[in-house]
Amino acid sequence: MMKFGGVSVADGAKFRKVGTIVHKFAGKGDQVAVVTSAMHSVTNTLAEAANQASRKKKDHVRKAAEDLAERHRKAAEEAIRDKAVLAKTLDSLNATCEDLKNVLLGIAHIGELTPRSKDYVIGFGERLSAPLLAGVLQDLGMKSAAFTGGEAGIVTDDNFGAAQPLMNVTMLQVRQSLDPLLEDGVIPVISGFIAQTQEGIQTTIGRGGSDFTASVIGASVRSDEVWVWKDVDGLMTANPKMVKDAKMIESISFAEAMELAHFGAEVVHPKALECAAKYKLPFRIKSVAAPERPGTSIVSEVKVRDGSVVKAITNINDVDLITVSGASMVGTPRLPAKVLQILTDEEIDVLLISQSSSEESITLAIPKEGGSKAQNALELSLLGSKQVREVSMEGGLSIVAVVGAGMRGTPGVAARVFTTMAKEDINIRAIAQGSSELNISFMIRKKDTEKAVRALHDDFKLGG
Repeated sequence: MMKFGGVSVADGAKFRKVGTIVHKFAGKGDQVAVVTSAMHSVTNTLAEAANQASRKKKDHVRKAAEDLAERHRKAAEEAIRDKAVLAKTLDSLNATCEDLKNVLLGIAHIGELTPRSKDYVIGFGERLSAPLLAGVLQDLGMKSAAFTGGEAGIVTDDNFGAAQPLMNVTMLQVRQSLDPLLEDGVIPVISGFIAQTQEGIQTTIGRGGSDFTASVIGASVRSDEVWVWKDVDGLMTANPKMVKDAKMIESISFAEAMELAHFGAEVVHPKALECAAKYKLPFRIKSVAAPERPGTSIVSEVKVRDGSVVKAITNINDVDLITVSGASMVGTPRLPAKVLQILTDEEIDVLLISQSSSEESITLAIPKEGGSKAQNALELSLLGSKQVREVSMEGGLSIVAVVGAGMRGTPGVAARVFTTMAKEDINIRAIAQGSSELNISFMIRKKDTEKAVRALHDDFKLGG
């Protein structure tokens, strides 16, 4: 099972590069299925086009559809050399682009964008990239066929925008759809991110969902491994833009990788890792630029080398700190649940939560784009009650996370982290550690982030 992200299929030359990678491994006799994302930035373009359509901006809609059609046409002409294969691929792309334009104009005509229609629009990126990549594979002499996620057999609930696969029926249907093709040497190219309900209505499984699609397909067809192809060598011990001697991690557990993914290492989506872990499906991060390199292996078992306490340091920038405080909060066990429910209802992501031992305050880390919305929602719901006195917000912060299975049961790790921060004169605003002991995360000023990551990377001797 191979998955290629949007950066890997950003233009015709990159589609051709992806095709040669698939050809190389399929030529060795391996059965290969492929999941592809939309071309780089296309999903954002589609989301904006849908929003403009809801405002009845028909000229914007027409131009967006025409621009996307032209971009995919150019990519196909650059990537596919056989005239017959190119003509067939262009016919498929043109029909899909015409469908897109009609849908957007329909939304613009009534001026209403529902969750269902938005899912249909933003899934067009993958619906265009899958047949394009299948055409490239055919041009390189391979048998290939394109499928949407729904056509491949992925069935979800109707929670549009973040639909959840119904795994029992999905696994059965995917096997029925793809196993005969794989046995016949056909390479199925499946559009990531999109699926369908049991009634055949298109859904999306959340941004970054192509990784999730790869896990679902891989588990269904019992893949030996899922290879997620990126423009990096693999998971790193820190962001190499911050730490020059950061090195690639050869092997990491699903639990550790999920912690890294949650705290800013955006190489694999956490949902994909969770699914793979459940079905014991090994993952591997591979480099498109250097396909012969082994990359990073993500496996079920946790391996801790002697003396290795920490696996990596990661960070999330641009975070707001929300503090809900009041002396009457003491002994009010339902209040934390109410706070989280308010934020859930507003669809606001909580990155970190901490409560003081005195129970007089609850601290929450919120992505910057949701900070003001979170503060307003909490003030409207909680101020005026007997329990809460104030809802305050502090911006300009970052989260730094120290991750590693070796931390479990090892005394003194937290003290070592905070001593390192004290030596660097870095003030810690909030702290959290899960019972799994796989990470220690804390909030600091954004301007101190790079200094903190470098200092911790050096202190735990993670460099190459």
